[in-house]
Amino acid sequence: MEKAGLYFVLLNQYDGSVIMNKVFNFHEYAYNVGVPSLFTSLSSGRIMVLAVKLDAGLNMPQGVRQLLQEFGSRWAHHLRFRSYLAWVLTSRGPTLGEGNVDPYEITTENEDVDNLETWTNEGRRDGPVKVQSNIFASPVYLEVTVPLVIEGDCWGERERAVFCRSHDGYGDLCHCQHPAPLTYHPHQLENTVIDNVPVVIVASSRPQELYRCLVTVLRQEGGDVSRVLVLLDGYNTELIALLQLLGVKYQVNNMEGRTFISRSARISHHYRFSLHALFNSFPNASKAIVLEEDLLVSPDFFSYFNQTSWLLEADPSIFCISAWNDLGALHTATHPSRLYRVETHAGYGWMLTRELFDFIYPIWPSPYKNHDWDIWLRSPNLRAGRECVVPDVSRTFHNGMMGTHIKGVMTHSHFTAHPVTAVPAIPLHNVHRMKLDEYEEDLYHTLEGDTVYFLNSTHHPCTESYIPRNFT
Repeated sequence: MEKAGLYFVLLNQYDGSVIMNKVFNFHEYAYNVGVPSLFTSLSSGRIMVLAVKLDAGLNMPQGVRQLLQEFGSRWAHHLRFRSYLAWVLTSRGPTLGEGNVDPYEITTENEDVDNLETWTNEGRRDGPVKVQSNIFASPVYLEVTVPLVIEGDCWGERERAVFCRSHDGYGDLCHCQHPAPLTYHPHQLENTVIDNVPVVIVASSRPQELYRCLVTVLRQEGGDVSRVLVLLDGYNTELIALLQLLGVKYQVNNMEGRTFISRSARISHHYRFSLHALFNSFPNASKAIVLEEDLLVSPDFFSYFNQTSWLLEADPSIFCISAWNDLGALHTATHPSRLYRVETHAGYGWMLTRELFDFIYPIWPSPYKNHDWDIWLRSPNLRAGRECVVPDVSRTFHNGMMGTHIKGVMTHSHFTAHPVTAVPAIPLHNVHRMKLDEYEEDLYHTLEGDTVYFLNSTHHPCTESYIPRNFT
């Protein structure tokens, strides 16, 4: 345990085996954003073991403290700089033992700080152990006897029971009384033209995020498990067990023993493999939709592509249709039916043609060259003047907390501020005007209108004086 943070171990209440082992590093900003979603997705009755050490008490956000208090902690709200905490409890159940050491308190003269007492399920002290220290708290020693539970007929289906004995963090999938469904019956879109368009989900090693992505895909109108393919970056037993439980097709990109110049190059190689496997698995598909494991899709995700997919054949100046708007922030994205053309590649849920894949596959950068696949795909030489269609309000939500290029602070400040549509089948406005000539005609008409004012200013656009006072 070297980092300052919240250390968490989850145990099976039937045999005491370890199900999960995680560290939430509070020393770096916004690394705590994954705590609430994990703790609230655990099955009832699991044995939770938590420890707080080093500087975690200083950086622990109020929201996490409140959550721990709601789970039954007596001391989470009182943790200070370099306070230590040990806590054992059952998920959605009672505390079995909790101990806290505060370096700022003063001990009584007769208290032996080398043999600290703590609270157990056999007896508790009335307050925290007090230790005289201006550096670090002394260790917390916590002894708890945890009675194991006799396993009953909880989950019904044998396959679900096998999975849920060893894994958790999937919410209602492992709920005992009212588990989530394992199969989702297809709901066909009205007037669909994309019923033969497959969906590939590029995945690595985040099974809980992948499950949430799959649920949002399969329960939508237009979602069909027969058209979904998951591409895994290496063998992950939990991911494979999950996909087998849900009956989702998958392939493994086995890169064991291979070396790459960077993590970005490995991701790029996996993307290339995924697109190739996708079009090989669906040889009659002329188009495909690409997702990543940490994306959630909106209720009108497939409806959006159903209304826009024809543009890829109708206009050669369009090379992708994306469900994501990089600039679609809360204060700017207010028109769910509006579309734009952008001079970039907007990922996070996008559609491409087989023709584009056939063009980019043989010239894909070498895995021994440091690069990012998405930056390469939007490079001017490759894009060759072509553009991508994006919505004003995104149809995907980036649910990942951490990644190669995504840190907690970016999730906290950027992705959480992106609105997503919440109703199905939103009619899009003037889709036919997205073709190049019509779009530029509308753009010039807007720029030449009476409502446009051109500022002749030498100030930076971010300065307060850029827009004149009383400007209306």
